[in-house]
Parts: sequence; C-alpha cells; structure tokens
Amino acid sequence: MISRADALMAFLKRHSWEKAERHPMAADFSSRHYSRMVNDQGQTAVLMDAEGDQKTGLFVSLAKVLRDLGLCAPEIYGSDPENGFVLMQDFGQRNVGVLLDQGAEAGPFFLSAADILAKLHRTFDPTAVEGLALPRFDSALLTDQAGLFLDAYFPIANSRAASEEERQSFLQAWHDVLGPLDALPQSLLLRDFMPDNLMELPGGMLGLLDFQDAGLGPVAYDLASLCEEVRHDGGFALLDDVLERYGPTSEVPLDTLRTACLLCSAQRHTRILGIIARRSTVQGLCDKFAFLPRIRHHLSGLLDNEVALAPVKNWFDTFDRLLQ
Repeated sequence: MISRADALMAFLKRHSWEKAERHPMAADFSSRHYSRMVNDQGQTAVLMDAEGDQKTGLFVSLAKVLRDLGLCAPEIYGSDPENGFVLMQDFGQRNVGVLLDQGAEAGPFFLSAADILAKLHRTFDPTAVEGLALPRFDSALLTDQAGLFLDAYFPIANSRAASEEERQSFLQAWHDVLGPLDALPQSLLLRDFMPDNLMELPGGMLGLLDFQDAGLGPVAYDLASLCEEVRHDGGFALLDDVLERYGPTSEVPLDTLRTACLLCSAQRHTRILGIIARRSTVQGLCDKFAFLPRIRHHLSGLLDNEVALAPVKNWFDTFDRLLQ
C-alpha cells in the first residue's frame, strides 16, 4: 500500500511541483495542514494536506462556484480529494486577522467584507450547488449544533454531564430562539467568514479561505460570523456599520436583520465554547483557552441585552457560573 508521503509526492509530481521548497504555514482549529510552495522560478502556490473528514472535494467545488460569482476564492491548480491534497493559488501573507492584531484599522476591511456578502447573497443561484449535498442550516440544525456546549463545555464547568431535563430545556430554548431565522432569505453560508479567513489582496480586494464547511441558510449568519468576538476584540462594535453597508441590497428591514445577527452570534459563541472544550478533551491541551473570557463576556452581553434571547438567558441564569 502506498504511503501518504509517497501519494503526496506523486500528486506534486503530476503538477510539476515536486521539486519546490515547502514552508509550513500556521494552522488553526482544523486538522488541515498548509505549506507555501516555492519553485525554482520563484513562483508560489499553497499546498493543503487534509485528512479524509475535511471535505476537500467540497472545498474544490465551492472555490469554482465562488470564482464564477466574481469573488476571490483561490484558483485550484490541482486536487486529489480522495487523499485530501489541493494545490492552489497563493494569496500571500496579508491575513486580515493578523493585520488587525498589528493595529490596522478594522473598518475598511469589515465594509469590504460586507460588500462580499452583499454580492454573494444578491447573485448566488442555488442551482450552482446542486449535487454538492450542502447541509441546510435551519433552526433545527443550528439548535443541534449549539448542543456541543452541553456535550463538551458543560461537563468541564460542572464536573458532571448535563441531566436529561437540562438537555431538553436547553434545546427547547434554542429552538424557540432560532425559529425566526427560517423566515429570512436563504443563501450560501460560508460559515467561517471572519477576519482570519480573509486575505488582503492587491487592489483592495479580499480573498476568501476556509469555506469547505459551507451550507445553505439565513443571510444573517455570515454577517454575524464576520463580527464575532472569538479571536479579536472589536468586531461586534462594527456590526451596525456592516449592516448599513450591506442593507441597501437586502430585502430584510435592518432592525430585523440586526436581531437575526444577534441570534446567530449567540448560537456561534455558545457552540465555539463547546469546540474549544472538545479540542482540549481530545488533544489533552488547547491553545485556544485564551479566547474563553472574551467569548463568555460577549455571550453574556448578548443574553443580558437582547430580548429575543430571553429563553436562552433564562436557561443560563439557572447555571450562571458557566459564563463566569
């Protein structure tokens, strides 16, 4: 049986990159590994090496869908979805999340990102993804995803598993809160649409990364994702500016859209608490623990100030130490 290293070398050889220098790139939450390839002519490409559960084929297909819409997804030079290998366009090193950490002004990036979502939601045709079996992120699925908080974070915070009564009341609260999202216009969700997955390109364009977990669902979701408070402070403060920029292309009143974004934001941050806790359980350590205070603070603020989240707030009030 051919080894993975041999399979990768054969893949690179097929695309004439087998002699290129390989420079590992920083990873994030996923098990995907990236390297910047530099050939003897100084040309660069990015190599993705992913495990079988990382939806490599979907990434390749969606890159074409997004490029066909005029958005800056990476050009795919070659792919082997069965083995999880992709050779793609190098967007450079100006990651928006890193630029923000270095003191760059956030506003222009967020407004440009709002333009991307406006264009996507205005021009996306669901027939373009027929056959891709994309998940539909309706209120039932979003509620189920919030349950990761119970599965992973709750046991660490309480030194016990959630009771069946606690679980059912948690899920019912989220189902009640998220139900109105089903009435919003539905579009392609990139899902992890955030500064760390955006690249500043020449000419002020933004390149898109990490969209293999995309699906179909409410237009508010990616707007909320953009303004999350997981990795960086200050994104939520720009939500109103983002909505005003996006709003003229929307068929949804801004106040309705804003409320929907707050619901999505609360769901995302609740689920991410579970993701970080699960990562620590599986790996024995977690380099994302530093995010927890900011996530809990943001989630607490949402629950305290948004009436539409009252059922979820009532549940958390019973277990308030979970967000301390």
